[in-house]
Amino acid sequence: MVTKLQKQRKRLLQSYVIHVAWFTAMIVTAVTQASKTTIAAAILLALVTVPPVIAYATAVHRTCRFIDPRAKTIGLAPMLIMTVLFTPFESGLVVPAKNLWVSGKLLRQALLAGQAPNSSFKPKPLRGSA
Repeated sequence: MVTKLQKQRKRLLQSYVIHVAWFTAMIVTAVTQASKTTIAAAILLALVTVPPVIAYATAVHRTCRFIDPRAKTIGLAPMLIMTVLFTPFESGLVVPAKNLWVSGKLLRQALLAGQAPNSSFKPKPLRGSA
């Protein structure tokens, strides 16, 4: 399951970076007062990147919860609620960041747990002991 989580996390990270890039481009076009057509295209392209981010964040959530049922990831239902109550941009920015953070922690823990102790640490004998 750890290798599956690594693959899903990589996909989520890739889609998240693309979403953040288009979100930034959308803000830049609005701030620079570009034409309405350019702003509309930037908003549309930013919105198109939201569903893959939500799908990958959900997949990462499920895998994290399979590995650790107490993992503090955010699932599909809260993401959809955030999308309806706020905007798709908040659910596309905040939730994946949280799931990336938690999945990174789980992967680090799995990596540390999977490492066998080596003989690099050899305790020194105490003075006067046999």
